[in-house]
Amino acid sequence: MPFYKPLKGMPIEDRQRTIAGIQRLRAQFDAVNFPGKKTSESLILGTWNIRNFDDDRFNYGPRMEESFYYIAEIMSRFDILAVQEICENLAPLDRLMHHLGYQYDYIVTDVTHSGLGGNRERLGFVYDKDKVKFKGVAGELVLPDKMLISEAADKGRQFARTPFGCQFQSGWFKFLFSTVHIYYGSASTKSQAYARRVEEIKAVAKYLSKEAKMSDANQILVGDFNILEPGSKGFDALEKNGFTAVRNRMGSNRDRTKYYDQISFRSRKNEVKLLEPKREDRVFQFFDSVYRPDDFETYKPVIQERLKAKLNIAKADLAKATSKKKREKAENQIKAIEAARKSDASLEEYYGEWRTFQMSDHLPLWVELEINFSDAYLEYLLTYQSDAE
Repeated sequence: MPFYKPLKGMPIEDRQRTIAGIQRLRAQFDAVNFPGKKTSESLILGTWNIRNFDDDRFNYGPRMEESFYYIAEIMSRFDILAVQEICENLAPLDRLMHHLGYQYDYIVTDVTHSGLGGNRERLGFVYDKDKVKFKGVAGELVLPDKMLISEAADKGRQFARTPFGCQFQSGWFKFLFSTVHIYYGSASTKSQAYARRVEEIKAVAKYLSKEAKMSDANQILVGDFNILEPGSKGFDALEKNGFTAVRNRMGSNRDRTKYYDQISFRSRKNEVKLLEPKREDRVFQFFDSVYRPDDFETYKPVIQERLKAKLNIAKADLAKATSKKKREKAENQIKAIEAARKSDASLEEYYGEWRTFQMSDHLPLWVELEINFSDAYLEYLLTYQSDAE
């Protein structure tokens, strides 16, 4: 359960709005039959790309205090959650962990090199220490020369963002949990950039598939694959390498039209067992409860105030710019901010994008897995014979 006591320190209007949002989220979790935590029977595992958390490089942030409460409320429903787009400064993540409470911890990578196209982001895992044990093994996936990504004849490269994996155990269930944020590149499926995206998916699935044959751990591979839809080249790359993808009827982007995010697995001796295996609605649409379209008027004064402050900063940057590049950057910022402030219609359009930098433009995915194999083990012991016998 998140740590709510600091809400006392918020101005009463902000506190009441934040509590109302939390209450709507809690009611929504109940309404969609999101599983409750069961100490010894099941594990709630998921993945979430938390958009640009949290360095304001795109000039829509930073996140407000209430957003940290909403994100913490969602995260608290998971026993372990893979996260993507964690930025270089870890202070916002530490702030989020304070809201989550002492029983939660995280493991993240260092930042990716900007020269590889990884935007200096981190991958990682947030987990409930009361439920999940980190087994002390962690590593980033570096491809051998013969497996380098080659979307064109003269190319041979590593991942834009190096996949990250850790070994965990919950109850009887041991698993290697790996997460990715696959290179996006271009929307055109005929472009080399799209081919690079598919090749990255193939490479990580193939590599982990080979590792699975030499390991006694269950392989769970999740993250932002930038997959367009089931049956596309990227999706097929997972299944052709032995991974089973968890199906959902609708996508995981903000309007649920794209299937960017995926949860997939390779099971050891049928140990990956989904509770409610026929469910196809394991995506949580938080915009039904917080930062809703109808909430624009509530946040309009906040947006106006922030845009005014950003405009003043951009004008100051322009005044002290010493190079053509810096002047153009400041001029473009001023132009974009003034366009957003022009009318209620432009402010409302800005709100539609702004809210994704408060929450995310991706929705969290989840599965509930069985972790108690004691009955099966007892059955095994019934016919077990030791060497001494």
